[in-house]
Amino acid sequence: MAAHYGPWWSPLLFWRQRRRIKALPLWLAPVCIGCVAALLAWTADHAFARFTALTGRWWWWPFLSLPLGGMALTLLIRRAGKGAEGSGIQQVVAALRVTDEPERMRGLVALRLAFVKFAAIVGGLGSGFVLGLEGPTVQIGASIFHSFRRFLPVGSAIERRQLILAGGAAGIAAAFNAPLAGLIFAFEELLPVTRGHTPAKLTLAVILAGMVAAPVFGYESYFGRVSLSGDMPLRFIPLLVLLALVGGFTGGLFSWLVIRAASWLPHSLWRLRMRHPYVFVATCGLLIALAGTAAPIFGSGADLTKAVLAGEAQLSWQYVPLKFAGLVLTSLTGLPGGIFSPSLSIGAGLGFYFAQFAGLWQNAFICVGMASVLAGATRAPLTAAFILIEMTDGHAIVLQTLGAAFLAAWAARFFRVRFYHDLAARILHAEAPAAREPALPATDRGDGAPRTR
Repeated sequence: MAAHYGPWWSPLLFWRQRRRIKALPLWLAPVCIGCVAALLAWTADHAFARFTALTGRWWWWPFLSLPLGGMALTLLIRRAGKGAEGSGIQQVVAALRVTDEPERMRGLVALRLAFVKFAAIVGGLGSGFVLGLEGPTVQIGASIFHSFRRFLPVGSAIERRQLILAGGAAGIAAAFNAPLAGLIFAFEELLPVTRGHTPAKLTLAVILAGMVAAPVFGYESYFGRVSLSGDMPLRFIPLLVLLALVGGFTGGLFSWLVIRAASWLPHSLWRLRMRHPYVFVATCGLLIALAGTAAPIFGSGADLTKAVLAGEAQLSWQYVPLKFAGLVLTSLTGLPGGIFSPSLSIGAGLGFYFAQFAGLWQNAFICVGMASVLAGATRAPLTAAFILIEMTDGHAIVLQTLGAAFLAAWAARFFRVRFYHDLAARILHAEAPAAREPALPATDRGDGAPRTR
C-alpha cells in the first residue's frame, strides 16, 4: 500500500503535497490571530491595572492621563495610523466592499494598521478611556489574515473577501473566547456585503483562533457562570420585555449620537472637533475624568460586570448614565476602541436596576439587559445573544436572551441607523472636510438590510 502513489518524487504525490503546502497559511493565520489577541488582552489588562493603581494613589491622575493620552493617541493615528480610527469593524465592512480596489483596501486592512491599533488600544485603556478590545481585534485579525494572501494563489476579489472575512470572525472568537459567537458575527454582520464566501475557511479560522486563545484566557466563560434555580415566574415577563425595549432604545440612541453627531452637537463644538482635534480630544478626556470621579466608568467595564454577576459588587444609580456618556465621548474622539464590552457593561447596569424591582433573578435580568443594549447598538441580535450565552454559560436563559435581543434590535430601528454599516459608508464615501457634516444617505430600507449606493 505504501507504494500506491509511487516514490516520493512521483508527479501525483508531489501535486498532493503541493496542495497541502499551499493550504498551510490558512492554518497559520488564525493561529497568529489567536496569539495576538491573547497578547493584546494581557497587555491591555496590565495597562488598565496600572491606570487603576495610579488613580487609587492619586485621585487627580485621570485628569492628567486622559487629556494627554488622548492627544498622544490622536497624534499617533494622524501620523502613522490613518484608517485605524474607531472600532475597526467598520473598516472591515468597508474593505469587504472594495476588495477589487487594492489601494483602497490597503488603507483599511494592513499589518501597519494592526500594529498601530494594538498600541493605541493599550494606550487608550492605560489612559482610562471607555473602550473595549473586540472591534479592534476584528480589524487586527482581518489585517493579519489578509497579509497571508502573498502565500496563497489569490487572484480574485472574491478570494480576498474570504481572507478578510475569516480574519474578522477569528478576531471576535479570540477576543471573547467564544468561537460560536465569532461564526454568528461573521454571518450576521460581514457576510451580507460579500459574495462567493466559503463557510469552510471561515469555520476553520474561528476554530483555530479559539483553540489558541482558550489556554491563555482559560476555559471558564468570560463572565463566569449564570446558574438559575427553577423556572422564571411568568409575572416577570412584562418586566423583561420592558427591559429589552429600554436596552434596545439605549443602544440605538448611542449609535444615533455617534453617527448623527453633526445634528445634535452645538456648532462651536463641531467646528472644534473638525478644526482642532487635539483640543477636542483633551476636552472629552477631561469630561470622562470628571464623570469617573462619581462612578467607576473607566475602561471596558468587564471586571465590574463580572463582579456584579458574581454578587460581589453593587452599581450606583449614576453608573449607567455616566458610563453611557463616557462611551459616547470616547467614540466621538475617533480613538481606536471597541463598543462591545462597554455596551455590555451598560446593559448590566440596566439589568441590575430592573432586578431591584423584581427582587429576584438578578443575574437573569443582568444578562437580558446586556444582550439588549448590545443588540440595540449593533442591530445584530443573533450576535448579541450568542455572545452572552457563550460568555456567561447562560444556557438556562437561552430563550429569554434570544427574545430580548430580537426585541431590542426591533426597538433600535426607531433611530434608522446601522452603526458599523453607516460608518463603513462614511469611510467609502468620504467628502472634503466641512464646518458641518453633510447628511448621510438613509441606510435602512425598513427590513434591516443596508442600502448601498
